[in-house]
Amino acid sequence: MGKKNKSKNKSKTPRPTPSSSPPANKATKRASPGRAAKPNGPGRLILIIALVIAGAFVALNVVRTIPREGTEIDHSVAEEQDRPALTDADMAALGPYISARFAGGQADAASLPAVMRQAVPGVVGVTVRDDGRRIAVAWQDGASAVAALDAALAAVRTKVPSGRSPDVLEVTLGENFRTLSPGGDRRSIGNVYRGLLGVELIHKGNASRISPLDMVSQNRGFDKILTVFERQKKLPKGTAQTAEVRVRLFDADQLIVELGPQRATRAMRGNRLIDISEITAESTRSLANTMGDWLFRSLHEDGRETYKYWPSVEREAQSNNMIRQWMATVALGRVAADRQDDALFARGADNIRYNLSKFYREEGSFGLIEFRDQVKLGAVALAALSMIEHPQRQTFERWETALYNTTLELWNEGGKFNTFFKPKGADRNHNFYPGETLLYWAAQYEDKRDPALLEKFMASVEYYKDWHLNNRNPAFIPWHTQAYYKIWSLNHDEALRDWTFTMNDWLLGVQQWDDDARFPDTNGRFYDAHRPFGPPHASSTGVYLEGLIDAWRMAKEVGDKTRQESYRRAIVRGIRSIMQLAFLDEVDMFYISHGKRNEVLGGVRTTVYDNVIRVDNVQHALMGILKILTYFAPEDFRP
Repeated sequence: MGKKNKSKNKSKTPRPTPSSSPPANKATKRASPGRAAKPNGPGRLILIIALVIAGAFVALNVVRTIPREGTEIDHSVAEEQDRPALTDADMAALGPYISARFAGGQADAASLPAVMRQAVPGVVGVTVRDDGRRIAVAWQDGASAVAALDAALAAVRTKVPSGRSPDVLEVTLGENFRTLSPGGDRRSIGNVYRGLLGVELIHKGNASRISPLDMVSQNRGFDKILTVFERQKKLPKGTAQTAEVRVRLFDADQLIVELGPQRATRAMRGNRLIDISEITAESTRSLANTMGDWLFRSLHEDGRETYKYWPSVEREAQSNNMIRQWMATVALGRVAADRQDDALFARGADNIRYNLSKFYREEGSFGLIEFRDQVKLGAVALAALSMIEHPQRQTFERWETALYNTTLELWNEGGKFNTFFKPKGADRNHNFYPGETLLYWAAQYEDKRDPALLEKFMASVEYYKDWHLNNRNPAFIPWHTQAYYKIWSLNHDEALRDWTFTMNDWLLGVQQWDDDARFPDTNGRFYDAHRPFGPPHASSTGVYLEGLIDAWRMAKEVGDKTRQESYRRAIVRGIRSIMQLAFLDEVDMFYISHGKRNEVLGGVRTTVYDNVIRVDNVQHALMGILKILTYFAPEDFRP
């Protein structure tokens, strides 16, 4: 499924202002091992040789995984050089022209867009990639954009190592350079500008440039760019925040040029901009299929699911989280059910058994999911939910019963849950764990119709209604919505219906749509920069889709057309956001080696400016989309 950039004009990006966007991730610190005694004689020689070989191996891997921060140039360009932006229509001529010129052939500059031939000084950077690896970079300026482009292509061609087979060029057409004042301005660059603005760093007359595409492929924020520059230049920490280093930002048109088909794609943060008109039943089904494939490809032979993957260094993270892992188990089962595939159900059962073998234990009649000395109510409930939904439920009956006992043990008269079995007395995450548990209880009630369980369920509805009104947070809503819809479908309780609508009406105010024309790729996500609900995250948008489709079903069933339309529109916009974040094609993966693309294809970035794939980025959106595909008619996918 292709992505198309429908935007015809690019608004200029003004100087960044303080932003509530999340800070860049900090590098993990590693303790230095203690020194061993040095051997003498032949042993020492062997050690030296081994260290040289190991050092070469490490150096090769550093080159592969941590590209040099910027490319040094011998001079800079004047401030505020400006030109009209390229459009999608301009791309047709650029692909063949750039491919031909890079190969050393002739091409007719008259075929290029007029804005590139204007006598406005141009600045162009070209990065050459072979199998995702950055192998050469050059920056040049000229009397026009096409002159700078020709010069950059000629310069970078000479830098390509012999024996390499370039397949992709990144082309950055820079403009509108402006200097940031030391200190405050440099600390206020919000992450929402990552991948849109380039950076130029000038120290003692030497300049280095980092293109927006560099920031995307390396997944580095502005603070990290400055820190790495200081390290490479052997400057004291904080020097880049002083007048000793001149820091300039610049706007840029971004092109990904595939040399094989000689195709140029106008990109935004190294990705195509998805237009809302592209959301159809067919494109959404394709999205779901690709995400589902990723989820099962990320399931290892022993049943372990990948928790987090770093595309920029092509490596799996070592972190983990039991709630997200068990929710992934639920998602595996729902994909298998959607495809009616017994082999996939069997792989889902492998995942249940793996998780039980590593994280399950019992204390009396209570089943516990324990990780790092904690037993969380949410993890217990979601583990049980994965079993109740699996066709082999009877196989896991002993474990499910014990887990169910734990959820009952953590419930209190009056409806409140204790949210931790261990450590005792821990009382947090009420926006998540009680709703996750009520969702499991709703599934239990669907199956057993136990009036005592329903009584507990409704007591918790009343308790957490008051709690939520005093602690408004969007994270609370999708879990409770899904649980309430299951029960409402059986008893049509009017109070439950009205409260579900009240919650979701309020949730719509958190979704972004045309909030800022500079950042159209953020449209459809759920994030409010002015309220402290946490940073934007793909998993948040995904779980809201899970709840909104149930709210939409409820509105449809009671004939509330106004709400039905409001929820429908929000759902389609949310799908747009997830489609923007998913790795779906060659353009998305321009910096991923071909041997690693199966680790990435169908994965979902955390945000448009953070390419980390986490399992809940995929699972929540996927489960919501599968429900949407089940209940939406084709015409419901309209903008």
